[in-house]
Amino acid sequence: MSAPIQTEGSVPRVSVIIAAFNAHETVERCLESLRAQTYADFEIVLPDSSPGDETARIAERFADVHLVRSATRLYPHEARNRAATRARGELLVSMDADVYPHADWLSELVKEHDASGQVIVGSLACHGRRLRALGMHFCKFAKFLPAGVPRRIDTAPTANLLVRRADFERVGTMRGDRYVADVTLGRDLEAIGRQLRFATRAIVEHHHTGLIVKFFVERYVRGAIFGRLRATWMTPRSIALHLAVSILPIRMARIAALTFRYCAR
Repeated sequence: MSAPIQTEGSVPRVSVIIAAFNAHETVERCLESLRAQTYADFEIVLPDSSPGDETARIAERFADVHLVRSATRLYPHEARNRAATRARGELLVSMDADVYPHADWLSELVKEHDASGQVIVGSLACHGRRLRALGMHFCKFAKFLPAGVPRRIDTAPTANLLVRRADFERVGTMRGDRYVADVTLGRDLEAIGRQLRFATRAIVEHHHTGLIVKFFVERYVRGAIFGRLRATWMTPRSIALHLAVSILPIRMARIAALTFRYCAR
């Protein structure tokens, strides 16, 4: 079932924002998956800051996509902020150009939001069964695998996220470093009384196209930035305790146990 294209004068309830940078390998399948949604009341806003025009040429073949070009490089949070100013929906849904949503994805996101009134984090499945892709996926997204029951969660990954426009604007949109802006957004939303609710049935499949070396570099850089950010939230005593359990095998064992539990689900 294909979602109908929004007419020029209609105002959709949902705006789907897709941050794109050199996304020509995956963006076509991403947009085709959106066309197959069972939920129809949405628009697509795609900010593209690629140095070439391959991604834009693909997006332009989809008449229902509002393409926002940038001559300068936009990191994901900057692209989402810019797209939000062009979006018309009362609900902002964020995703990446390398994820492929299941047909009932938007329907499940909106249903969970309408039932709770909260911020909704969707599930992230791995696209394909190659060991390299599965390994990278479990390292990054074990907490967000499509298993278990809807529950409260402590992180808001923007690869699959629904937030009310009013709440997004109230916290001052996304801010911070490119690797941790989603962490900051989640904390800011919780600070104004919003819960982050995990919707296990709102599934997108993440297509891992990068090299292993690039993956490890990204993990290291993100970890260092997140560590500095987290230190600003903690007291000296709690930092010392955190370092102690990190030096000892306690924390590594706990993280490994959590990861195995998520994967077993």
